[in-house]
Amino acid sequence: MSDQPFDQTRQPATAGGSDESHETRAHAERTGTYHAVVLVASTRAAAGVYPDKSGPTAVQMIREAGHECPDPIVVADGEPVRAQVHHHLRELPAAQRPDLMVISGGTGLMPDDLTPEITREYLDRELPGVMHAIWAEGLKKLHTAVLSRGAAGVAGKTLVVDLPGSRGGVKDGLSVVLPLLDHVTQQLDGHRDAGHRAPTADPVGLPSAPQAPSAGYQPHGVHGDHPVDTAPSVVVTARVTERRLDAAEIQAAASSRTTGAVVAFSGIIRDHDGGRPVTQLDYTAHPTAQNVLLRVCDEVAQEFTGVRIVAEHRTGRLLVGDSALEVAVAASHRKRAFEVCDALVDRIKEKVPIWKEQHLGDGTREWVNL
Repeated sequence: MSDQPFDQTRQPATAGGSDESHETRAHAERTGTYHAVVLVASTRAAAGVYPDKSGPTAVQMIREAGHECPDPIVVADGEPVRAQVHHHLRELPAAQRPDLMVISGGTGLMPDDLTPEITREYLDRELPGVMHAIWAEGLKKLHTAVLSRGAAGVAGKTLVVDLPGSRGGVKDGLSVVLPLLDHVTQQLDGHRDAGHRAPTADPVGLPSAPQAPSAGYQPHGVHGDHPVDTAPSVVVTARVTERRLDAAEIQAAASSRTTGAVVAFSGIIRDHDGGRPVTQLDYTAHPTAQNVLLRVCDEVAQEFTGVRIVAEHRTGRLLVGDSALEVAVAASHRKRAFEVCDALVDRIKEKVPIWKEQHLGDGTREWVNL
């Protein structure tokens, strides 16, 4: 069999790609748009026995996340995979190498399933935690997910991830990987605190002369009285999801040994709007919503030091009493936590492209704030 890749578009695979398809990483950092390549390892799909479905699924998810990705390259297992990995990670000029390389397939136990072994040949550093997160996501749906072998890590300035050769495995894997892409690529470019940073703030001034305390008053600290208060803020999690939101879990994720206050917001579905009964709401997210939510959280983290941020927005059909938005902000002291939580909720509602259609008691529906 020829080692030339079988391109599902029936167009010959190009060696270097056009200049337009390889934006500079500096531009990617400004826009949050990165360049990805999807390689599918499947001997039968490469031979045209059946069409591959995992590759198009990966490409669609990457594009919907706002990144650039050409159509998938499908090759036979084994040496053809090595040839493509070598081409993209070694032969291409550094500026043309992808920011993300997804290799789907060849992660099982068949004799020719060699994708993880090939991938590791090119990795400078492995990221085992990424694979553990991918397996954990798969286990929510399929107990055999742990049988999928894989490797994840960085090769030069490329994040490389092996995923199963199934649509479900690709969806699970990319739901873990895509939210990490901006953080990883910026760190590879030397930004030590990228992805969850805040610029060093001016020294916090001393408080004004104290007022007479009220009965029962207990003195509290001032934001800035400890080095952690001026340390870079951390975006722990920023996620758009269809799963039910757990307020306690989100607040616990925000908390740490250095935080003395966690301020949380829960956006709950109420049973009325404008005097009319409401039975349920449908939340619809634009494909870029996940990226925008991450960006909004990063913006707030850059404006305020010393906080930990968790934000999750639910989509799909929600009933009265369900939570649509959970935000938790932890800080050393309550005032800073209240301030940042309030600012972040406003920013999310203003900027993240998620829309709601409410179902009214009389059977009619209407979009809200459109």
